[in-house]
Amino acid sequence: MDVTTSIIALVVLAVAYIIASLSYPMLAGGAAYSPTPREIAAEALTLADLKKDEVFYDLGCGTGEALIEASKVCDHVTGVEIEPIRWFIAKLRARKAQVILGNLFKQDISDADVIFIFQYEGRINNRIAMKIKAETRSETRIISYWHRMENMKLVKSQNKIFIYKT
Repeated sequence: MDVTTSIIALVVLAVAYIIASLSYPMLAGGAAYSPTPREIAAEALTLADLKKDEVFYDLGCGTGEALIEASKVCDHVTGVEIEPIRWFIAKLRARKAQVILGNLFKQDISDADVIFIFQYEGRINNRIAMKIKAETRSETRIISYWHRMENMKLVKSQNKIFIYKT
């Protein structure tokens, strides 16, 4: 194999990996990647009244914006990300948080006080809502950025930030 063929093969593999990393979360039942602006994450945590001793989860944490902000306030911060590159970036960026490479639907969240999600309205959020209702205790607060959640008790909202309670 000559150098040109090797370069073409590497480029094709890189493009294939990028396409796969964008679509794999959707194939696993989650949403495509859309980063949460850091100022929105900070505003959401203030709106949800996150406290130091609470347990915080970001389900589908991406590159870790909400984890970084939550770690400034809270001692028990966990993110779950299914896509390996974003997981690795979140792990590097959110050093005070536990960042798990895995499927959010398989993560035990029974100890959660506050859960952050930025997924898609409809099927995905409904599936997450069922998981949250089945696994968490009453009064767990759920922050959903941009998309509303059906069958959850809305307690606050501003700037496309929706705070729910179980």
